[in-house]
Amino acid sequence: MDTKKTMIYRVLGLAVLTTLIISACQPVAGDQGAPAAPTANAYFTLPTAVPTMAAVETTAKVTVTDQSVDGGQLTIAEVDSPGPGWLVIHVQTDGKPGAVLGYTPVKAGVNTNVMVTVDDSKATPVLYAMLHTDAGQVGVYEFPGADGPVQVDGQMVAPAFNVTGGSGQSKSTVDSSGGYDYSYDDYGKGSSSKPTAAVGSAGMEIKVSSKTGLGTFLVDENGMTLYLYTKDTPGVSNCKDACLTAWPPLLTSGDPRADDGVTASKLGTITRDDGSLQVTYNDLPLYYYITDVQPGDTTGQAVGGVWYVVAP
Repeated sequence: MDTKKTMIYRVLGLAVLTTLIISACQPVAGDQGAPAAPTANAYFTLPTAVPTMAAVETTAKVTVTDQSVDGGQLTIAEVDSPGPGWLVIHVQTDGKPGAVLGYTPVKAGVNTNVMVTVDDSKATPVLYAMLHTDAGQVGVYEFPGADGPVQVDGQMVAPAFNVTGGSGQSKSTVDSSGGYDYSYDDYGKGSSSKPTAAVGSAGMEIKVSSKTGLGTFLVDENGMTLYLYTKDTPGVSNCKDACLTAWPPLLTSGDPRADDGVTASKLGTITRDDGSLQVTYNDLPLYYYITDVQPGDTTGQAVGGVWYVVAP
C-alpha cells in the first residue's frame, strides 16, 4: 500500500511540474505570441517605409570610358539614375563642362551601354557625361529649366572622359540645341555664363533681393543669388575641385561693398588656394549656383540639404 501511495504522489508531482513548465512558456495576455514592435530610441532609428529622394540620389552614378567620337556616336558604359532623366554630353570649356554636345533619355535605375548622338565636329578632347533629371515635361529636355543636374552631396554627377577624333577646340556659348554654357565669363550680365572674379577694382557690391517663400537674401551687384555651404566653417571654404564646377565662388578684386540692407561689418574675404579673394558674410564664404541663369533665380536653395540662400 505504501508503495502504491508513493507512485501516486510521484505521478501527481510530475503532472504539476509539467503544468508549471508549460505555463511558463506561454505568452502573457495580450502578447499574442509575437515580440513587441521596436520603437526608436537613443541608439537607433526605425527605417522609413520608403526612402527619401535625398537617400535615393546618393546612388546616382555615371561610368565612362575613353573612346573615339568619330561618326558622332558615343557609348556611356553605365548610368545609374534615381529617376527618369537625361544623360547630357558637354564639351570642355576652360577645364569645366561647357556647351551641350548631345543628350538622350535614361530610365530610373541602371542603364547600360547608353548611346548618345553628338556633333563630332564640335567635340573637344575631353567631354563630360552629366546626369540630369527629367523633372519637367516628361520626355522633353528642359534645361535651363526644370531638368537640372542631379546632385550627390552638393556635387553634379558629371565624370570626364577623353575622346579621339573630332575637331572642335573653340570655346562654346549656347549651342543650337538650347544647351547651357557652363563657362564662367559674364555671369549675371544677361548671358548664361558664370564668373571667376568680380569686375572692377572697387570690389564686388553685395545687394539684397527677395522672393515669396524665401524672404530677403543676398545677391551680387548684378542680382545673381548667393549661397552658403553648411559644410564650410568660419573663414574656411570646404568646396573644392569638382564642387566648384557647380558652385563657383563669389570672387572680388577689392574689399566688398554693402548696398542698402546689407550689414557692411559682416562682409569680408578669404584667400583661396589659387590666391583669389572670395567674399564672405558672417565669415562664411559665398557662392553662385551653376543652374541659376537670370537674376532672381534660386535653383540652388536647399540642394543636397547643405546649400542655402543667405539672409542679410
